[in-house]
Amino acid sequence: MTISVWLISSSWAAAASQPKTIARYCSSTGDLCFGVLNRSGAVSLELTTFARYFDRYDLCVKPPQGASACRNFPIRKSGAFYVSRVRWHANFPARGPGSYQVTWRLKRNTLGPQLKFRLPLS
Repeated sequence: MTISVWLISSSWAAAASQPKTIARYCSSTGDLCFGVLNRSGAVSLELTTFARYFDRYDLCVKPPQGASACRNFPIRKSGAFYVSRVRWHANFPARGPGSYQVTWRLKRNTLGPQLKFRLPLS
């Protein structure tokens, strides 16, 4: 009886599951970053801070056609950072192919520039 064992390099496996950055912004001090990522074919909208500057924020997505949709999300402690990861498809309606604009807001002020992603993902 022959037993075959295949070992996969952990670095290769980790690289295969790494998200692909679609768009990203970090403040000039680097203490606030947010981005649009492709996680295995799904859009993830993420925010990371070094300190808990606020407990919740608004995330707004403007589709290629139609009005923006905004939702409020919490920030949670994750190791040394405070993070929020929002699955776009679970929280915002898909409005067809084209360019979507994403804005992170605190009250009525934007936290940085709008970021964009296109559907379908490439």
